[in-house]
Amino acid sequence: MNKYTEADYKRMHQGIIEDMVDACISKWHDTECDPLEARVYRNIASTLEHLRDASGAAWAVNIWVSAA
Repeated sequence: MNKYTEADYKRMHQGIIEDMVDACISKWHDTECDPLEARVYRNIASTLEHLRDASGAAWAVNIWVSAA
């Protein structure tokens, strides 16, 4: 059984959020992406940028995703 620390959780949280932001930014700048879809990706990337900090933001990500 693995024992993870709070620091492990925060690093994982930040890494996953960074990957998600990068993916959204890539879709936003994709020239073949529909303009409406690109706008949605831009807004998602912006929202995720505010949630990079893992101290207290994990619950916000969970609520935000379940509302989507």
